[in-house]
Amino acid sequence: MRKFTEEMGPGWITIVENDDHAVSRLIFGDGADVDCEVECTPLLRQAFDQIKEYWTGHRVIFTVPLAPGGTAFQRIVWQTVMQIPYGEHFDEMTLMAALSLGDENDNKERMHKAVDDCPIPIFIPTHRVGDPEMEHDIFNYPGGEDVKGALMAMEMPLS
Repeated sequence: MRKFTEEMGPGWITIVENDDHAVSRLIFGDGADVDCEVECTPLLRQAFDQIKEYWTGHRVIFTVPLAPGGTAFQRIVWQTVMQIPYGEHFDEMTLMAALSLGDENDNKERMHKAVDDCPIPIFIPTHRVGDPEMEHDIFNYPGGEDVKGALMAMEMPLS
């Protein structure tokens, strides 16, 4: 594994590349807790460049290879989240329906945990899950509510 950290957008972002040459983690911060080699590989540079393009409104789709790991259920949730179009959001019930899950509390908890535990936010746009009208979101975004709010506002500019 290799990682690289750079300042952009809301602060420092660290991106981790796994040994299969795919992005496996994005961390809002310096990534000091990730014990691996620091190197700016071509993939990590491409990933940072794509985030910069996204952050400045010049990219809506990411093309770097991703390897988030996770359980089979988590991967299904993340794949579904990746289908949410730029500028749109799914509230809890819309995501549950897209996943063909019943409204049972157990299903909601599993879905919430999968969204909250996504290791590659932004690339997997978990900031698009939740209700932008709610003062406090029921989902926990790894960069915090301020970062999630900034990403949602950037994607849904005032008309």
